[in-house]
Amino acid sequence: MKRTFGAVACAVACFAHPAHAQEDDGFEGRAAPPTAAGTTALALEVRPGLEVFAQYAYRRTEHPSGPASWYHEFDVPRVHVALDAKAEDARGRVVVEGVRSAAEGALIGVAGNSIVFRAREAFAAYSFKWVEASAGLVPKLALPEIEGTWMLRAVAPAPEEVHGFLAPADLGANVRATLPQGYGFVGVGAYNGEGYANRELNRGKNAELALSVHPIPKGLLKPLALFAGYELGSTGTGRARADRLSGALLWQGKRLRGGAAATWAWGLADDGAQRALMLDAFVRAEPVEDVLLGLRGSHFLRDTRASDDTLTVVDAAVGYRVAAPLQVFLAATRSLPSSTAADAIPGSRYWEGRLVSRVAF
Repeated sequence: MKRTFGAVACAVACFAHPAHAQEDDGFEGRAAPPTAAGTTALALEVRPGLEVFAQYAYRRTEHPSGPASWYHEFDVPRVHVALDAKAEDARGRVVVEGVRSAAEGALIGVAGNSIVFRAREAFAAYSFKWVEASAGLVPKLALPEIEGTWMLRAVAPAPEEVHGFLAPADLGANVRATLPQGYGFVGVGAYNGEGYANRELNRGKNAELALSVHPIPKGLLKPLALFAGYELGSTGTGRARADRLSGALLWQGKRLRGGAAATWAWGLADDGAQRALMLDAFVRAEPVEDVLLGLRGSHFLRDTRASDDTLTVVDAAVGYRVAAPLQVFLAATRSLPSSTAADAIPGSRYWEGRLVSRVAF
């Protein structure tokens, strides 16, 4: 019986549904459509799906002293499988992701540093009219709005996540209210504050407030959105301050998407005294059917206490939708640290070229 249950569970595992900022665009940003399970007396809907990124990457790293070096590899940077189930006004969601069993740079992990699965989301939710409450390992409010507007995660992750400003999910609970007539949403949340990959390390809890407004929800300016979010919290055993203030101007159209975002951090990397700023601008365009273009630039002021401590990264890509669920990209990245940042982050001055595929069902 246990073996049968395990086989069924694996068979219906699927990838996460898109962030609320994404539009329903076939296989572009969602999993497969709901199907009636018919296993209970309730009208149960179950939605399976899958998302996998596969890539070949070549990187040329410039060193402050000595010749440049290069490295290339095949990789699977992202694997998501998940399960959505809904009956009446209640729904549940489980998402697991593939990740290396040891941190970057480590040679030995589980089974020789294999790709293993961990929980990304696991929560129960209840909807009442235009309000939904969720509890468990829940998606947070700020990062999904920014990354869901970009919709080119295969090309580059959001720099706010890469550098520890914002997390996509955490253990806790949140309430999200959809504003009437397409004006946007407002949400509040309470979390452990350590992110979805770590257990709670102190008694403090994080509180998040976010608001996304479409000021003109009808007509040509319907895609225009204004986002603001604030998180009050702490991290680590020392309860280091970790407050975040985020703001973004977004355009969430079908053929053209983009935006500019800024996030200020009081405390970073368990240093409560550090002050940091992330500036992020991006655009995604589909000028011709199935041709995808992407450009993203970020400027990371790592520590305001240093006179020259910045990291600038530019990502560019051209892609093609081979089939409804399959996209391929040629992508390039240029990373330019200041002298102070280059000393603090070895190997951060580089060029990188990638051939990437993304499949989503």
